Amino acid sequence: MSELRYGHVEGPKTGREYPMAANQYFSRRGGKFGYLSAGQLTMCGSTNEVLGWIETPKDDSGKNAWKSVSGDSCFVIYDRDAVFEIPAAEYAASLAASQIGLIFKLVNVGATYATTQKAKVANTNATRPGHVGQLAVLDVDTENKTVRVKMTIDDNQLR
Repeated sequence: MSELRYGHVEGPKTGREYPMAANQYFSRRGGKFGYLSAGQLTMCGSTNEVLGWIETPKDDSGKNAWKSVSGDSCFVIYDRDAVFEIPAAEYAASLAASQIGLIFKLVNVGATYATTQKAKVANTNATRPGHVGQLAVLDVDTENKTVRVKMTIDDNQLR
């Protein structure tokens, strides 16, 4: 079985380059959504508004991830029409086709080079459009435990 590839799968790749915060770990086997903190790209957690998808360089030697250092910069796809595929983390519910159209949050699992960013599977009314979240679910792959998502825009971002 070949390794799944995560990242941009369709739509525009509109974006630009931003400086990276140091010591950010991005696994090849996870999502790479980020936000700006003090003008630097940082990996999103469950409470951050997503700026976009960070296109990271090749993995560090002997690792399945890349770690940023001071002075690094990366291209960010921030187009809200772009679609990305990332792994799903099944916590409160199992991944199912009925979750298409829901809003999922991000969750980071592990530490340092073992950190993997995933979409946190939810199955409640609180995850319907119009509620706070980060990713709108467009499709699910229950066999490979992945979701295809678009970034959401919080009402506060429009003000």
